[in-house]
Amino acid sequence: MVKVNVAPFDKSTEIEKGSTVLDALNILNIPIEVICGGKGTCGKCKVIITDQSTVSPITEVEERLLSDNELCEHVRLACLVKVLEETSVFVPELSLQRELRILSKGQTIDVELDPAVKKVNLLLPRPVLGDHVSFEELIVSGLGLEGGTIDYNAIKGISETIKRSKFDVDVTFVNNTVVSVTPRFDPNSMYGLAMDIGSTTVVVYLMDLNTGKMVDVESMLNPQIKYGEDVISRITYAIQYTVDEVHETLINGVNSMIKELCRRNNIEPSSIAEMTVVGNTAMHHIFLRIDPRSISLSPFTPTITKSMDVRARDLGICINPSGNIHMLPVIAGFVGADTMGVLLATEIYHHDEMAMAIDVGTNGELVLGNKDKMVSCSCAAGPALEGGELMFGMRASPGAIEDIKIDRLTLEPEYKTIKKKLPVGICGSGIIDAVAEMLKVGIVDKTGKMIDVGTERIRKSTSNGQLEYVLEWAENTGVGKDVVITAGDIREVQLAKGAIYAGASLLLKKLGMKPEDLDKLYLAGAFGNYIDVENAVVMGLLPDMPLDRIKSVGNAAGEGAKLSLLSRRKRDEENKVSRMVEYLELASHADFQDVFVEALNFPEFVCNHK
Repeated sequence: MVKVNVAPFDKSTEIEKGSTVLDALNILNIPIEVICGGKGTCGKCKVIITDQSTVSPITEVEERLLSDNELCEHVRLACLVKVLEETSVFVPELSLQRELRILSKGQTIDVELDPAVKKVNLLLPRPVLGDHVSFEELIVSGLGLEGGTIDYNAIKGISETIKRSKFDVDVTFVNNTVVSVTPRFDPNSMYGLAMDIGSTTVVVYLMDLNTGKMVDVESMLNPQIKYGEDVISRITYAIQYTVDEVHETLINGVNSMIKELCRRNNIEPSSIAEMTVVGNTAMHHIFLRIDPRSISLSPFTPTITKSMDVRARDLGICINPSGNIHMLPVIAGFVGADTMGVLLATEIYHHDEMAMAIDVGTNGELVLGNKDKMVSCSCAAGPALEGGELMFGMRASPGAIEDIKIDRLTLEPEYKTIKKKLPVGICGSGIIDAVAEMLKVGIVDKTGKMIDVGTERIRKSTSNGQLEYVLEWAENTGVGKDVVITAGDIREVQLAKGAIYAGASLLLKKLGMKPEDLDKLYLAGAFGNYIDVENAVVMGLLPDMPLDRIKSVGNAAGEGAKLSLLSRRKRDEENKVSRMVEYLELASHADFQDVFVEALNFPEFVCNHK
């Protein structure tokens, strides 16, 4: 074992000789940025190791990803450098995960309040000698629950509660199962939670089940990100080690949010009787501690697709231990319960008009249809549209360039950053704007090639000789170096937008439609909420259709989880709707490769520069 000392945190740990610095940082829960999941491709996990004799030699990958100045300053990549003997590591502030802008609001619909959780008052008859009746029987018969039961954890203390309350009790039950018996007029109200587990973020809503109103919301960066930005990295980690570790990392994060919600609102966790959960299929399986390997290998078969109910204690969720965790159904291997949430919130399945819903992320999920027929697909968009795999790509956090305009005459950029901080990188909405603007002014042609149009902002990279466009010069940034968009960045965006557009095109073809036949296009998730829709159409990410038919619906997946919590009618619809959706497997589709290659090109603009 060798010791690793980490500054400026004044922490240390011991790891196996030959393990990476990233292993040590993960043990110490130091939130270093590692978008690629430790594969050595993103170059974000920069650390400083002054004594290079204590670690492995510089790799070819580090020489490629790090500048000459950084190498001279003993900068290394935490995921690649191996510890050989006791060493000291400094983690710069710019290498740490930053505060993230997390979307919690979304489009919803009005429903009649009718949660699966109920609380009723019972004045129980007092047993007399010879009755041969149990307290359990008195409660179940008093509720009139056919086939009703009392959960083991709830039943343990009911005799004392009933006697202490003089047989006047409040009984909380979910479906046909009693989850708590408390003295009458229990001061705690009846609460539930709705949760959206995204690959990048997790959002938990605290709901008052007596009123149907949201009480509070809490969000965080998904703590599983240390295993990789994309779901395949996390599945791979779960297979290589155990799903338990990845599961527990998520559960610990969820519990920290629940405890904070309870603290802020002065409520007892035991008064939370149910939680509804949505997430992509990988997050769904890992949350349930189900081995996810089957969805990473062809034919990508989920272990379970229908909705599922689990006791809170079985997953270690810190609400009422007898409380119900309701998982919404998944549709396919890579079209998950989050898409089911989007469908509940938009109710595509109730209307005559043809609508498409797109949730753009590392994995894009699309659904097209109406009340008569629905078809879905998933496409591996990659992290570029969320700021990953780009030279200066980053998440939507302070200092990220999020809005860009390029002057047609001078080719000078104007931009906005999140929270008006000095620019340190570019996020998803920013890269969409940048590419669209570069197309409009002729810096990029329809093939994705960058054109030298005679401005100092276009230059050759000193590392690979390819052209790059300077968004901001070093003296005006928060990173002390020019922030640029490279030819490689453009290529990453092409691959991502090509996958999304190809998926949309094949869904339309499946139903014999053209883009102009669409009545509505719903954009779900943070990406759809913050992008400039016109620019997304300009650069060929979205179908070419009238802009007034395109609507951002925010965190519709989270809203769907709320609806499932608040309405038994909506919950009844879940499995029916999921069975209505036909899944189109793009990987085996005869036309996918041709459509994808065609979709790589951008729409053509004619620009003259003098």
